[in-house]
Amino acid sequence: MLTPEYLQRITEQSEEYASQLRTYIISQLISRIMSRLGRGADYLFTSSDNWRIKILQESGELLEDIQKQIISFTKLQEKEVKEAMQEAGIKALQYDDKIYQEAGLIPVPLKQSPVLVRQMQRVYEATNGEISNFTRTTAIEAQKLYISECDNAYRAVTSGAVSYTQAVQEAISNAISGGGVVTYPTGHKDTLETAVTRSVRTGISQATGSIQMTRMEEMDWDIILTSAHLGARTGDGGMNPTNHLWWQGQFFSRTGRTKQFPDFVKSTGYGTVTGLCGANCRHSFGPGDGVNNPFADLQTEDNERIESLNKKQRALERRIRKTKQELVGMKTAVDSVKDEPLKFELQQEYDRKAALLRRQNADYNDFCRENDLKKLTERLNIAKWNREQAAAANGAATRYENARKG
Repeated sequence: MLTPEYLQRITEQSEEYASQLRTYIISQLISRIMSRLGRGADYLFTSSDNWRIKILQESGELLEDIQKQIISFTKLQEKEVKEAMQEAGIKALQYDDKIYQEAGLIPVPLKQSPVLVRQMQRVYEATNGEISNFTRTTAIEAQKLYISECDNAYRAVTSGAVSYTQAVQEAISNAISGGGVVTYPTGHKDTLETAVTRSVRTGISQATGSIQMTRMEEMDWDIILTSAHLGARTGDGGMNPTNHLWWQGQFFSRTGRTKQFPDFVKSTGYGTVTGLCGANCRHSFGPGDGVNNPFADLQTEDNERIESLNKKQRALERRIRKTKQELVGMKTAVDSVKDEPLKFELQQEYDRKAALLRRQNADYNDFCRENDLKKLTERLNIAKWNREQAAAANGAATRYENARKG
């Protein structure tokens, strides 16, 4: 059995790698957009055929650069996923095997079991395959985004529909919001970090769950105990697998042999997307004796309130990360632009965003303090946000606030 806290932490390095890749994609997009659009309005009034040829040439170079970066990302990510799965598998079985041993059984260590190793390998390959598939699409989507934003700005300015400054600002904004985004067949969109984190956590849950179930079959063990934590998702609120609060911290029967406990799979939805060990689930399970339940004293009366607070905290954290990503992108644009009037306007926008970040940080700190929540500073970070970036944003925020006062 793995703790919810462990399953929360185990994806941190994978998320960091994904953040680095997304930041790289956005930076490359903006650098190339500014190279094409940031030379002044007069530069845009050129032959449309010549403009199109240059855009297509540069989009090919952009695609090539991002694909090279993805190769490096893939190597790091595959190594991290393998190590994380191995660690989680060993840790989960260490907990379970102690219970088996106390019952006089002799479980085989994970690395000495070809069956369990193959199960882990299958999930590892499936997880990496999923990450590889949606990562590759981000490169192609970035290329399309570059072409469309440059073309849109060109048409808007040359037709007089919008000002040069407005067209460039819109292109930058769209590059920041659309770069490094994964689009699923359903049309749903996630940032690369969110998609990778969900995939890795789900893969680890599925891998450990698979070997734990096989181990139970080997030991002919029937009673299963699910883990529990405050803030568990409640799904549709009904007595069904989507409501994790309903089945967490309870005993179940794996085979139906122990009549006093409900069926494990039917009750928890184990093996489904919305159930136990499903998408982004932080619950785990392990062998139980039907008597000793370490989760029995968990007070769940406030679960709905805590779930709501956790959702609000995550939303505030996402908002801060989004603004930081926008500031990193805006800084790239300011540093890349050649046209001085445009540079001034972009700097003004950067200062405004920096002031917004200051307010968001204050709101987050106030919310955590008022609700007695731990501030999760690691959830506020993005790649390339270092002391230099923080100092620049802080100075810009002060400059903006002083200008407003004056």
